[in-house]
Amino acid sequence: MCDFCAKHGTGKYWYKWASRYARQMYHRRRVDRKAEGAGANLEAQLGVLAMQTLQAKNLQPEKFPELVENFNKLARDIHTGQVITLEDAKTMIDLASPIAFIACDCRRQLHGYIERDRSKMTCLGLGVGMFRWERIPSRYAAGAEFVSDKEAKEWLETWNKKGMVHTLMTFGLREGAPYIGGLCNCTYGDCLSIRWRLDYGMKQLLKGERVAVLTNPEKCTGCFQCVTRCQFGAITADIRNEKPHIDLTKCFGCGLCETGCKQGAIELVDRRNFEVLKNSW
Repeated sequence: MCDFCAKHGTGKYWYKWASRYARQMYHRRRVDRKAEGAGANLEAQLGVLAMQTLQAKNLQPEKFPELVENFNKLARDIHTGQVITLEDAKTMIDLASPIAFIACDCRRQLHGYIERDRSKMTCLGLGVGMFRWERIPSRYAAGAEFVSDKEAKEWLETWNKKGMVHTLMTFGLREGAPYIGGLCNCTYGDCLSIRWRLDYGMKQLLKGERVAVLTNPEKCTGCFQCVTRCQFGAITADIRNEKPHIDLTKCFGCGLCETGCKQGAIELVDRRNFEVLKNSW
């Protein structure tokens, strides 16, 4: 998503501009393109393509690479996510209004489980689109509970402590940039976007703007808490040196290792500082 930063985030990361949450963006058409013959629901089309791609992995391996490529192109325009840090998630709360607790759609699809108990809801709906949640009963089967900025930020902190990754969700391009309408908190075991990316190379979820670096190894005590918190398999235990090893090419920049390190040994660094990473999203 680095091109969005370059075009629409001058001086800031692209999702820190209030215009990405604006009412006028929500009311614009979700996409400019139409399927041949009629205006199709392209979000539903993306879901169908996702299922075809997953099935092809084992049943039609010769078609799998092409389907992945097609999925990645369509996902960029229709429904994309990006990993963000806890602090950036809080910034999104400051920019968006209203904010509502909603059930996780991934858990519904993966496990047939609908979170009707507020204490288990890990996803947040952002922006004016939430005023119309009743128009999509299948998605909002558990309803929507509107909350204050303070409540939302406390909720983010709670899930961060438990080891959940924060991801923003976009819904269609408007004026060349995506409208942001959701903020998810999830793990590899429950998140379709994470599993599709790691297991199949399907890029509905893009890497974050930063990567984790062991900048203060002298502070590291070798507790390996960071290893247990990483949802992307980017950190392993270097037993001989009693230090964690961070594979920057696998790091998504979620910051869970940083917030979990009580010694302050890990910091997040802009991925553009590394030549091999600056185009890896």
